Amino acid sequence: MNLDSREREYTLELKEALTSSLALPEVLARGQGALFRLLPAEHAAWCVAGRGGPGHYEWVATDRLAAFLARYQEMAGEDFVRGAVAHLPNVVFRDSEMVPREVLERSRPYRLCRELGTPLEHVMSVRLDMRQGWHGGLTLYRERLRPFSEQEQILLQGLTPFLARTVRNCLRLGGVATGSRFQQALLSQRNLECLVLTPSFAEVLRTARVTAWLEEWFTPSELGPSGVPRVWVERLGWLARLEEHGKLGADVWERRREDRTLRGTFIRMPEQDGQRLWALVLDEHSHSLPVPEAWLRLLTPREAEVVGLVLQNFYKDSIVAFLGISPRTVETHLKSIRRKLNVESRADLFYQAVAHYVADRD
Repeated sequence: MNLDSREREYTLELKEALTSSLALPEVLARGQGALFRLLPAEHAAWCVAGRGGPGHYEWVATDRLAAFLARYQEMAGEDFVRGAVAHLPNVVFRDSEMVPREVLERSRPYRLCRELGTPLEHVMSVRLDMRQGWHGGLTLYRERLRPFSEQEQILLQGLTPFLARTVRNCLRLGGVATGSRFQQALLSQRNLECLVLTPSFAEVLRTARVTAWLEEWFTPSELGPSGVPRVWVERLGWLARLEEHGKLGADVWERRREDRTLRGTFIRMPEQDGQRLWALVLDEHSHSLPVPEAWLRLLTPREAEVVGLVLQNFYKDSIVAFLGISPRTVETHLKSIRRKLNVESRADLFYQAVAHYVADRD
């Protein structure tokens, strides 16, 4: 796709806004002008999946959408946008690809927005998912009877990796202050382990468990003169060079063992005191999650056994073979589990299990 000079200017301005803050409201406020110049629309809304089950989202939106989104829960079951994008993460859809126009105009969301004086005639949306136990989305709305074009769809598709990382980074570090309180705020974050480096790879800060992980996961020969693993320094240098040209590289590093994985996510911090630091956010996790105690009280013993296998990364055919039961019986158990636990999908099951694990550990 060839961008003209104005599109390139607006794209670069938007990308800069996406890395200018770790708070989604600020990101939307700073990037709204460039976003709407690049993709003309009257409204935009970020959403991040909440912990209340299907239809529970945290929203950040332009002002006039507030009344509409405040009533989202009552119409979530008829949300044709969520239904269309849910199964293909990071793929942009226009409303013309979601439902026929006559179905759209009969839908509860369409009728409600007109009742509220905010007619939303056309929609373009993408579900954002970095496959790390969460998902979010960005939706653009037009009040005019002017459909989003294929070219505009292509433009938004090109921005999708940047949008997905923005939501992920805001979720991971959104509670971190900027300016002089930055280090104190990082150290005070619960369940956050990270290493902060300057662009020249000098260490600024490390949280408590990082030193222990370095000793456990790396040999002395793998560490550079500064004590930081050489593989991290090389990855960071590569990411920084790509960023200078407005490009993205693989910013998640993993090392696996038989029973555990150490994962590091490189996050470019907003500018502070004239420099842009990098945070390497680290997680160590077992390859299987325990079945939460709260779920054991809701499920039958066999359903709990099935959930336990899913959390060990078994798929349906493997569960059939392991338990010696029929595929139909497994599907019946899975449907009952989804209903009782109020989860939408396998990914949502893992997300909720992790949330319970973190809460129980606290």
